Amino acid sequence: MSSPRQIKKEKVTRFQDHADKALAIVIADYKGLSVSAMEDLRIKVRETGGNVVIIKNTLADIALKNLGMKDLEQDLSGQIAFIFSTNDAVTGTKAAYEFAKRNAEFKVVSGFFDGRRISLEEVRALAVLPTKDELKSMFVAILIAPMVDLAGTLTAPLQELVGALDAKVGKMEEEAA
Repeated sequence: MSSPRQIKKEKVTRFQDHADKALAIVIADYKGLSVSAMEDLRIKVRETGGNVVIIKNTLADIALKNLGMKDLEQDLSGQIAFIFSTNDAVTGTKAAYEFAKRNAEFKVVSGFFDGRRISLEEVRALAVLPTKDELKSMFVAILIAPMVDLAGTLTAPLQELVGALDAKVGKMEEEAA
C-alpha cells in the first residue's frame, strides 16, 4: 500500500498532466453545489473533451507552481474546482460559464489562458466566443455564399423564361376554350 506522501505526489502529478494539456483552465468555487449538479457539470465538460478536477488547494498550489502558473495562488481558497479545456479553449470554458449561469452555488473565480491568469470578465469573454466547429461552419458559409449567389443569378433567367412560357400556355388555353 502506498504511503500518504506517495498518494499526494501521484495526485499532484495527475493534476499537472491535466493542467499541462489544457488550452484553458477555469477556476470555480463550488461550495453548496449538490453532488448531482456536480456530476451534471462533469458530464457537460466531458462532452466537450475537457475534465473537471477537484484537488486540495495546497496540492493544486504545488502543481501550479511546478508548471510556472504562480499567479493563480490567489484564487485557491474555499472549495475549488478546476475545469480543463483540452480540445478547444472555448468549449470547456463555455460549458463551465453556462453551468454557472444556471447554478448560483457554482461561481467562476478566474481562469488561465495563453500563459497567464485571466479575470472573471476575461473568462466571460472567452466563453462567448464561437467554438472551433462554429468558426469552421462560419468560414464554409462565407466560402459558399458567392457560389450560391452565382447559381441564383444563373438560374434567374431560366426561371423567368419558364414563368413566361407558363403564362403563354395559360393564355393559349383560355383562347382555345
